[in-house]
Amino acid sequence: MRITQRYEHKYRLETPQVYQVRSQILASGLDRDYYSKEQPYFVRSLYFDTDDYHSFYENRDGFLNRVKLRIRSYSPIPADPLSVELKTKSGDLSVKYSAFISYDWYCTFMETRHFPANDSPVLIEFERLLHLLALKPKVIIEYEREGLRSSHAANLRITIDREIRSAAAAELFPRAPSFRVHYGKGALLEIKCSGKQPRWLSQCVREHGLKWVANSKYVQSIALSRPDVAAGCAGLLRMPVGALAGGKIGLDKLGSAPMHRV
Repeated sequence: MRITQRYEHKYRLETPQVYQVRSQILASGLDRDYYSKEQPYFVRSLYFDTDDYHSFYENRDGFLNRVKLRIRSYSPIPADPLSVELKTKSGDLSVKYSAFISYDWYCTFMETRHFPANDSPVLIEFERLLHLLALKPKVIIEYEREGLRSSHAANLRITIDREIRSAAAAELFPRAPSFRVHYGKGALLEIKCSGKQPRWLSQCVREHGLKWVANSKYVQSIALSRPDVAAGCAGLLRMPVGALAGGKIGLDKLGSAPMHRV
């Protein structure tokens, strides 16, 4: 099991800002991470929700202690490994629990809604929540991601996501998905830090006038694929930070494991 705990701040970048901010970050000592050495890498996730979109509304309204279930691939075609993930959010603190599975295990799960026999806390809890809440696959979201890391600040990672697009889907690798583009040009900058941000990075944000946005890719995907569900939420693609509401979903069984960076 892998556990990633960090604070996440997201910023919408217009096309000119992408190159300006990226250049300044690289000049400040960060470099492309292992997966981005040659070029940005591919990410696709299948998200689960109830038939009445309970997770969508919790995300949209900023409920505390909410949880998202997804299965992630780093290839647009079936390939090993896949990542099964439970992501909890409380304010801007995110905790992600994940475990790798093979494509064969994924196929078994999608057919039976049960993983093969295992002792993984992530897979056990994922399966339990899926049945308890009657969750079903709803959309896939994919994008090109560039990851930036510092050799001196292991607690800091920055990602730049481009070409964000989503489609209604009942599986991770549908034959002909009808993708809708979230932004068009531009990108999403995410600062992921398990401690205090370095001063130079805060200055970079101020210098470029970057505005922190509540940017749930899943919320945006439902707004695009199911406008009837997101009626009255026309501003979701440029959603400002709103006040947090109350709510609680716990993952106590997973919380005692050691933390690892991914």
